Amino acid sequence: MYIRGLLVSDGRKSMRSIAATCRQPASQQNLQQFVSNSTWQWMEVRRRLARIICGNLKVSSWVISPLVIPKAGSNTVGVDTQFVSHLGRSVNCQRALGIWLAQPGMSCPMDWHLVLPPSWTDDTFRRRSAAIPSDVKSGSPWGIGLDALVTIINDWGLPVRPVVLDAREADAAEAIAELHRLRIPFIVRVNRATRFTRTGWGEGRRHEETGQSAESLARYLKEQRRVVQWQDTEQSAHQGILAAAMHVDVPGADTEPDPAPSPFTPVSTDLPPGRRAFVLIAEWRDSVQGRPSFWVSNLTRMSVPSLLACANLGRQVYRDQERISRLVGLYDFEGRSFGGWHRHVTLVSAAHAFIVLNRLHTLLGETPRAGSATTTRNAKSPWQET
Repeated sequence: MYIRGLLVSDGRKSMRSIAATCRQPASQQNLQQFVSNSTWQWMEVRRRLARIICGNLKVSSWVISPLVIPKAGSNTVGVDTQFVSHLGRSVNCQRALGIWLAQPGMSCPMDWHLVLPPSWTDDTFRRRSAAIPSDVKSGSPWGIGLDALVTIINDWGLPVRPVVLDAREADAAEAIAELHRLRIPFIVRVNRATRFTRTGWGEGRRHEETGQSAESLARYLKEQRRVVQWQDTEQSAHQGILAAAMHVDVPGADTEPDPAPSPFTPVSTDLPPGRRAFVLIAEWRDSVQGRPSFWVSNLTRMSVPSLLACANLGRQVYRDQERISRLVGLYDFEGRSFGGWHRHVTLVSAAHAFIVLNRLHTLLGETPRAGSATTTRNAKSPWQET
């Protein structure tokens, strides 16, 4: 009933509007109880949903995507006045994090986490009234996202894929070092002030230039720019940008020999076999003479076009978040309950998955398969309707 309401009710997905689609007088109270005050375990539902999605999509990457949800008032769980850098001002909002799986042209959220400010985690009354579990603490978004990803891979048994993460507002070196320590393949966006050690070879010896920012290194990369193209699934056309790459070291992230040979095409030939470093990529997307964007990856033998195609899945996730998840109610939960928010966004993920799988199998002319999960289908279920 709830998922049907998320899919078909107009406007904001309140309990009232969802109940109106059911035409049952008691359903609004029932739905409120089911989401805000029930005890069903949202993590188990997400795990099963993730297995179904992984059985249908060819997962290319995991994308850790931040979410800012503007709110009026202060009673909704996690709401506080917080500075939002991409808006350049303070906003009364919730901050959350989504863990998405993505392939070119499609993506789906698998897990959600509220990023609670200290005004909620350190306030005993607020914690009790919102039923916030004792193990939930305030922390950095990338740290929360990384912990969630490790759980998804280790406990849910989902595949290891490159992680796409925007660390421009974080301590990028710390995030990169932790990803590297866990041996998780990644491509991380960093700000232009992030510092690197340039690694190269000349006359048979290694030489280093220490203490350089990404912006400083861009002057070397600018001379090596090439046009990189990929297929834009949204516009059904090839898109091209200027990009260049070099091998670097990241302070705090020790390099080590590769445990096994990599099948990927090298980005460059400035390092001997067995020497592991990181790849710094600069891309000039908006202007030839403008400031570039910077990405760092530990996939040192993967080609630049492939790495940027992977990084571009972050844009795919943002589009799907705004065009699908937002329309089925991602921003619309107004309750005080911590568990209520999590149950609501879990059902939003299910509604999003319903739309994605219908689009996918309509294109392929196939019937969706359940993958490794066991499902029981009911002829009267809204899951059987398009």
